[in-house]
Amino acid sequence: MFQIHEIYRPTRPLKEITGPVRIIDLINFETVVLIDMDTEHAKIPFKFDYEEWVYLLNQGALEKAIDPFLRLTFWPTSLPAGAIKRLQNAIEATSIISQKPGLLHTPLALASEIRAIAQSMNLSQRTVKRWVLNWLQAGRNPAVVVREFIQTSAENDEQRKQVKGSKRGARRTKPETASNAPTHEVRDKCEKAYASFVKSQRRTWSEAYYEMLITLCGIPDAELKGSEYGLLMDPLLIKKYRPPTWDQCRYIFRKLKSAEIPHDSENPRGKRGKATDNIPGPGFYEIDATYFQIQLVSRVTKSLLVGRPTVYLIVDIFDGVIVGYAVTLENPSWAVAALALYNCFSDKSATFSRLGLPFTSKDWPCKHLPTVLRADRAELVSNMGQDFPTSGIRVEVTPSMTPIAKGTVEGKHSEMKKERPGRFNLPGRFNKARERRQSDGKKAAALDVLEFERILVEIIMDINGEPIESRRIPPDALKHGAKVASRIGFHEWALENRAGFTRTMGDNFVFEYLMTKGTGKVTPRGIRTHNEIFNCDRLRELGYLLAAAGTEFEIDISFTPHYAGEVFFFDKKRDTWISAANIDPEINRYNMSFAEAKEYRAMQNLMADQASLNNHSRRRQRLPVVRKAIRDAVTEKAMLGIKTSTSNANIKKNRRQEQADQRSQSLNGALPKAPTIDAGLKENASTRPPTTGTEQSDSTNPPNPSSVKRPETSSIALWGKVNAVNKN
Repeated sequence: MFQIHEIYRPTRPLKEITGPVRIIDLINFETVVLIDMDTEHAKIPFKFDYEEWVYLLNQGALEKAIDPFLRLTFWPTSLPAGAIKRLQNAIEATSIISQKPGLLHTPLALASEIRAIAQSMNLSQRTVKRWVLNWLQAGRNPAVVVREFIQTSAENDEQRKQVKGSKRGARRTKPETASNAPTHEVRDKCEKAYASFVKSQRRTWSEAYYEMLITLCGIPDAELKGSEYGLLMDPLLIKKYRPPTWDQCRYIFRKLKSAEIPHDSENPRGKRGKATDNIPGPGFYEIDATYFQIQLVSRVTKSLLVGRPTVYLIVDIFDGVIVGYAVTLENPSWAVAALALYNCFSDKSATFSRLGLPFTSKDWPCKHLPTVLRADRAELVSNMGQDFPTSGIRVEVTPSMTPIAKGTVEGKHSEMKKERPGRFNLPGRFNKARERRQSDGKKAAALDVLEFERILVEIIMDINGEPIESRRIPPDALKHGAKVASRIGFHEWALENRAGFTRTMGDNFVFEYLMTKGTGKVTPRGIRTHNEIFNCDRLRELGYLLAAAGTEFEIDISFTPHYAGEVFFFDKKRDTWISAANIDPEINRYNMSFAEAKEYRAMQNLMADQASLNNHSRRRQRLPVVRKAIRDAVTEKAMLGIKTSTSNANIKKNRRQEQADQRSQSLNGALPKAPTIDAGLKENASTRPPTTGTEQSDSTNPPNPSSVKRPETSSIALWGKVNAVNKN
C-alpha cells in the first residue's frame, strides 16, 4: 500500500498534515513516523497513528506526490573544497543517526544525540540539526547539504524554459493563422487547461485545447460568433488576443504528462522475467483443466463414441514437473479437481498398479502438499472448493481471462497435446480449430478412457524426463550427474536440498479438505442426506441408530458428488472416517451420481403419481358398474322376499354346501385340462352313452342359480362320514 521514504500530500485540509510529508519509519504497524517536506522551515519528525494513516489512504485523503529530490545524486562530483568538507561532516553525523534508528521515534533523544554530535565535531548544534532534518527530507541522501553546488537536470530544464523574447520554433506555412505569442506568455493558460480539462474532466487534449480557447483566452462570445472565418482562421482575432497554437499547447501537455508519476488509475505493468524467477524451491503449484482433442470409445464396445476427455494437470513452477493429474469424462468441476489433487498428494505406486504400468514410486516421487496453489476462478471459488484454503495451502486465484498468470501449467497442456508422430500416434486426434475437410477424429477413434489414461501417463513420464535449462543447475548438484539435469531428477534433488516448502498429506486430509462437506440427519434407518439413506454396521455399534429413535440429530459428512453410493462420517473413537453405503441397491448397481439419483427419485415420484392418476381414472369408469351390481343384488333379494337365517348351525351347513359346489379339478378349473386320461376312465367313457350338446359336464361344476336347489340327501351322503366339529 505504501513504502518507506515515499512522499504523500493531502487532497483536503487535514488537522495534523498540512503539506507534503515523507514516511521515514514504521513502528510495529502501530505508528508511522513522518517528516514535513517544508525545506524553508524544517521540523523534527512526528508520529501518526497507523490505522488513521491507512484510513486516509483508502479514503483518498492522501495521494502520492513527486519526490523533489528524485534526481539528486548520492555521489556528487566536481565540488569545491569547502563543499567536500561539509559533505564529509554531514555523512559522519548522519551515519551516527542511522546506527540508532530508535532516535527518530523520540524527539528528546534525537535532540540529545544531535547535541552530542555537535560537541564531538566542534560544530554548531543548529547546523547539525539542519543537516539531519534535510537528510531525512531528502530520503537519507547526505548530498542534500551541498545541493546548491550541484546542477541537476531538473534545474537545467528550468533554465531551458523560455522566460523572455519572441516566439521560438518552426514557422507555419501560413504565418497569419498562428499567434506570435511566445511560450512563456501562454504557459499558464495551458497548465490551467491541463489541470482543469485533462486531469479533472478527463477530456482529450484536443478538447482541452478548444475549451481553453473558448474559456481561458478572454475572447468574448460575440466576437467568436461574429467572426467571418472563425478563431483559427481569422488573423484579426489571432493578432488581438494572441491565443496559444496547438503545437505550443501539445508541447506543454507532453511536458506535464512526462513529469507525472503513474498512479493507481493506470494499469500496473508486471516485470519481465520467467515463472521460475524468485521461486526458492519445490512447493509452488499451478492447476488447470483442459479438454484433450481426441475422440474416445466406450469400454463396452469400440463401436460407441463417448466424446473427448477432461484432463487436469498440476505442475510445480520451480522445475516444471507434472506432479499430479486426473482423467475423466465428467465436466471440469471441483470434484474432478479433487481427484487431481489427491493424485498429486499421494504415492503414485497405486496409480501404476491400477494401470498396469512398469513404473514405481521412485520414477515419480511427487506426493507432497504445496505451500501455494495457483488456479483460476472456476473451481476454487466455488461453493464446494471454498473450504480448501483452510488446509493451510495458500490459494492464489488468478484474474479472469488471464492465462499468462499461470503460464507454467498452460505450457504443459500445450506440450502434452503436441503431436509426436514418432512416439505417440493417437487414433481419434483432431485439431482444436479444424479447417474445412479436416478429420474430427470420430471415424478413427479406437481408445477407451482407460487405454487413453495409460498413454497419458506415458506422455507425462516422458515430459518429466525432459532436461531443464542448463543454467539452472546449481553447483552443489553437479556431483549427482546427468540425472539431476532432468525435470524429475531436479525435483527429487530439490526436495532434499531446497526443502522447506512442502509437507506430506495426513490420513484424514482427503475427507476434510478434498471431498465435498455437508451435513446429514441420523435416523433409525441410517444417515439421511440428499433424500437418500446410508447405513453401515458402525452406526449401530456406536449407538447412533438407537439414539435417533427418540430424536433425529445432525452429523457432519463428506462425499463425492459424482457417486451417490456412499458417504463418510467421522468416528471419534477410532479417529477415522467410516464409509456408509446407500441402502438402495439400484444406486450402486448403476453407479449414479447425486444429481442422477435426484433425477431418478423425481422420476420415481412422477411415475407413482401417474399410476395413482391412472388408477383413479379407471376407478371412475368401473365405479358405476360396481354400484349397479350391488343395487341389482339388493333388488333381487327384495323381489324374492327371502329372509336370511341368522342361526350359526344353518350358516355352517350352508357354508359346507357352498364349498363343495366350488370344488373341481385342475385348481378349480384354473389349469387347462390334461390331454390324456386313464385307461379305466376310457372304458367307462366308451360304455357311457354320448352326451348331447345341451348337457353340461359336472367336472366344471358351475355354481347353481339361486332359484335351483340341490337335494339335501347328496349333502348328507357326502358329509355323513366326516366329523367336522371341533371337540376342543
